[in-house]
Amino acid sequence: MIARMPEARAWLITALMAAFVGGLLSSPGSASAHALLVRVDPQINAALPSSPQIMNLFFSEPLQEDFSSIRVLDSAGQRVDFGDVAFNPDDNTNMTTRVQRLSAGVYTVVWNTLSQIDGHTWNGSYSFTVLNQDGSSPGGAAFRPNLSSPGPGAAPDAAVKWFSFVGVIGLVSGPLFVRLAAAPAAKSVGDGAKSFAGVAVRHGWDLATGAVLVLFATTTYDAISGALKLGGLEFIDEFLFETRAGLWLELRWTLLIMAALILVAVQRRPQQRRSSAALGAMLVIGAGLIASLSGISHGAALDRGGIWGTLFDALHVGAAAVWVGMLTLMVWTFWSIRGQGDRGERRRFQIETVRRFSWIAAATVPILATAGGLSLLIQVPAWRGFSETDWGAAMLVKLAVLAMLFAVAGANALLLRPRIAIQDSSDVHVELDAGRLEQRFSRLMRLEVALMLVVLAATASMTQLSSPRSTLPLSQDQKDNTIEELLLIDDLTTTLTISPNLVGRNRYEVELRDAGGGQPLDPVREVRLHFRFQDPAVGPVIVPLEAVDDSLTSFLLEGAFFGLAGSWDVDVEVRREVGDDAINGITTDVEQPFLAVLPFGQAAPGALALPITQFDWNGVGALWAAVLAGLLIAYRATLRGRVSKVAGDAALAGGTLGMAVAIVLTTGVHVDPGRTVSNPVERNETSVANGTDLFAQNCRQCHGDAGLGDGPLAGSLPTPPANFRIHVPFHADGVLFTWITDGIRGTGMPAWKSTLSDRERWDLVNFLRTNFAEPLRSEETLRFEESVGFEEP
Repeated sequence: MIARMPEARAWLITALMAAFVGGLLSSPGSASAHALLVRVDPQINAALPSSPQIMNLFFSEPLQEDFSSIRVLDSAGQRVDFGDVAFNPDDNTNMTTRVQRLSAGVYTVVWNTLSQIDGHTWNGSYSFTVLNQDGSSPGGAAFRPNLSSPGPGAAPDAAVKWFSFVGVIGLVSGPLFVRLAAAPAAKSVGDGAKSFAGVAVRHGWDLATGAVLVLFATTTYDAISGALKLGGLEFIDEFLFETRAGLWLELRWTLLIMAALILVAVQRRPQQRRSSAALGAMLVIGAGLIASLSGISHGAALDRGGIWGTLFDALHVGAAAVWVGMLTLMVWTFWSIRGQGDRGERRRFQIETVRRFSWIAAATVPILATAGGLSLLIQVPAWRGFSETDWGAAMLVKLAVLAMLFAVAGANALLLRPRIAIQDSSDVHVELDAGRLEQRFSRLMRLEVALMLVVLAATASMTQLSSPRSTLPLSQDQKDNTIEELLLIDDLTTTLTISPNLVGRNRYEVELRDAGGGQPLDPVREVRLHFRFQDPAVGPVIVPLEAVDDSLTSFLLEGAFFGLAGSWDVDVEVRREVGDDAINGITTDVEQPFLAVLPFGQAAPGALALPITQFDWNGVGALWAAVLAGLLIAYRATLRGRVSKVAGDAALAGGTLGMAVAIVLTTGVHVDPGRTVSNPVERNETSVANGTDLFAQNCRQCHGDAGLGDGPLAGSLPTPPANFRIHVPFHADGVLFTWITDGIRGTGMPAWKSTLSDRERWDLVNFLRTNFAEPLRSEETLRFEESVGFEEP
């Protein structure tokens, strides 16, 4: 008799769900393990006309205040700050420090952070320049601090994290495999299979014992490692009792002590090994340990929607624990009972156990894929996150191994398992064929376990790397606009190189050659650069370059002569011993080197906010509704046969309803927020005048004077600012007010509710409605209107 498995339909639903997740991952979007620097004020590499008063730093994760600091050093390495680091009560990713009145020079900011989420320490530095009174660049170079970090490196931490994952999986898998697979399979086969189930029970408790010992060791290592990274074992108390990561470790120790007490009790009374209470308690402890791992994950470190990120990570780890843990224990049990008992009963027990495991695994994989896909969308806001970050490279490895894992699991579930005969046969050829199939099936199950361990290794390495969500703002905003221009200055061919051609410190190189080719150059006395900004209120600066060698053909200058973003004229003046001096130059557009992701003073979004930029809550709800509906439909026949006819019909009805909900959420629900909100402020001259001032102060830099989305900062934003001529005419006042209040997710438009009052935001709406109520007309439309004599009312 051939085993016909209704769960094959579940694997088909799993494949469809995986394809659905893959489609979401391929849809275009607008867009850690450490607290990384995200933005600062003054800007990195800034050239300041006067001394700043405060250094304002923002990071990618919440900071542990007692162990995070800022130091400002002069070129000799002496501190010039007051040492009073302050933390923003409304944004725990922000810290500041006051500085003394700085004279002209180059200064270095050194920061040290301890992530409130996972307890990892990190540090870094950057420099800025205070210009001379005449606007010229001061001499000297930035101080180079020692940024070496104490404590173990990332490699041992990743290895320990892998053992932690394996330990949690071992603790969770024992109770589940015994209660959901081995014990019911033995009961259905008969009394002769009880000994096989006994082997599974014994292995489950042995696995749990080993898991508890491993987790005790890894938790102790994490505590010691955290203390060493703070400076030494003398900081163990501070790490455990004053950091969030330490509190999670305390919870983990508490759960492990509870698990150890249960193991001791079961060891003394072996008859309790099958006790529902003992197995259930171990399962609850395992769930708590999964929560402790997810509480210090990348998802928990989100500044927006940290609760959802933590939940998705927990679901992902939990689903993996169920799948790989139960599979591992099943392979171990089958290996141990080979040759034992009656051959026919052993085969029936194995087939029934595999059938029940597959029923569970087929339900687990869609949850694992969905939660993992959502976590991936959160951490990788743009495709280049895979190619430009180490975390992305590790994720590609993980996805490649997962693809092989799903292929092996699919071959087992859909090809080999249905072909294995489960009854004795007198036909020798049939028996040999069945034996070969069983051997292949067993090998593929072991390969599944091995591949999942590799996936866990990739996941463990990723916990020690900064995700693209944290690092992409830096790699995206740290520009390089180096230019190399060829100039003809009298009889000289001159090459001018400016790198990186951004506001702040740059490197200027001038190469001189004879335009006639090969002739010796007349003696050059001096080469100077003239800097002139587009605004004549900023005075010109003339600076001499230094000769690189005695040939007087190569000249070099380093300094912060671009103090503002905008258009600069750079002229190269060559002064010679014989002959007239000559000059020629270029005009270059100079940009800021870094982009502020959010305006300073803007409160961080809440822990319940949607952390995904690629789609909204409708998309998230539709995804989960589709997954749950698919599972209910796939298992309706199983529920109908094993529970009741009513259960099967209810599953079909629930699945149909879930699919309908998914379709409605995907296609039928889209309402502009604020559409029903009415404007309480009269649109009069006073309101519009206030809105005009607010627009000039807060909006003009991005949206431009004419509201066309072409402001000075427009080119530095991740997405172009809105063109008011296109959007304002077609949206109600309440929609505009809501966009100003809450921002627009996935764009550079921030929320202004903590910066502007309700009245000020309505004044802005009245300004927009007064100035941009008419839609933008194309050049063709304007020419047509002119030809027919149309005049605006």
